[in-house]
Amino acid sequence: MDINRVSNDELIREIKGDRESSREYMGLSEFTKTISELILSSLGEGFKVSSKEIIKNNGVVYHALLISKEGRSIAPTIYIDQFYEVYKNGMPLKKVVMEILTMYRNSMPKTDLDLDFFFDFSKVSDKLFFKVVNFEKNKKKLENVPYRKLMDMAMVPLCRMRNEVLGEGVITIDNDHLKSWEISEDELWENIGEHAGSVAPPKVTGLVDFLERMAGQRLDMGPLCGIRVVTNTSGNLGASAAFYPGVLEELADDMESDLYIIPSSVHETLVIPDPELEMDVECLKDMIHEVNSTTVSEEEVLSDNLYRYDRESGRLFVVKAG
Repeated sequence: MDINRVSNDELIREIKGDRESSREYMGLSEFTKTISELILSSLGEGFKVSSKEIIKNNGVVYHALLISKEGRSIAPTIYIDQFYEVYKNGMPLKKVVMEILTMYRNSMPKTDLDLDFFFDFSKVSDKLFFKVVNFEKNKKKLENVPYRKLMDMAMVPLCRMRNEVLGEGVITIDNDHLKSWEISEDELWENIGEHAGSVAPPKVTGLVDFLERMAGQRLDMGPLCGIRVVTNTSGNLGASAAFYPGVLEELADDMESDLYIIPSSVHETLVIPDPELEMDVECLKDMIHEVNSTTVSEEEVLSDNLYRYDRESGRLFVVKAG
């Protein structure tokens, strides 16, 4: 640039542009600290902002802010990873803070939530069900949870909550809940076995129907007609529905066959009758691993294994190599 041929305003714009192009962004830790201070300054007295790492399924870590108000039991959790990304893409900090405050205000109910009922087991016993997760990838997260092992998976107890203010959600049952309720793990799982099918009812559809609904059009997929998709009616955390008492037995009787079960994700499983498995087992296991590595999000991966249900014995097991 020839500074003898430009005006002062043009020179200032050029220098500013150079600074913007070489802008250095804060790291996540500094970003979190800075926006916490800005949010607290905006909200004023009586508020507290704290940061927290939240470990999700399979050890996936999210970063969040907890914004609490004095005298209120509810502290909305605002995940900030997405905000950090838009900040790095050029969104000014002031706008980031405004977006977070808007999310906070929209998620904060006008009245406080009474959670006393949750300390009475008789009021939650008919709201229990479970999800299945990969055991090895969630060992740390399961340390205070009364889970049940299912081959290479863990069945994790959940309570479905419905509230007029907050809507619907689930709470993971931990050992502290059992102490509060003064019940044993066996009692907990007896109730789960009794109520899971009504709290999160299983839903079985043909794979072709399932894919056509996703694609929004008719598909010609003849060889896949015998495959079933098993989930729950919400489609969320529905892989566990295949392992409700009697579900695989009923499917095997209906198909008059032993079954192969593919852990598609934590949300659903694929069930294939033995005679219609037109792929070598080893190839199928390789395909499951490949799909988990390239297609399924890290947080939703359930297992790389293939399972088999023996109709005669009612036994479910992992298909071994060879």
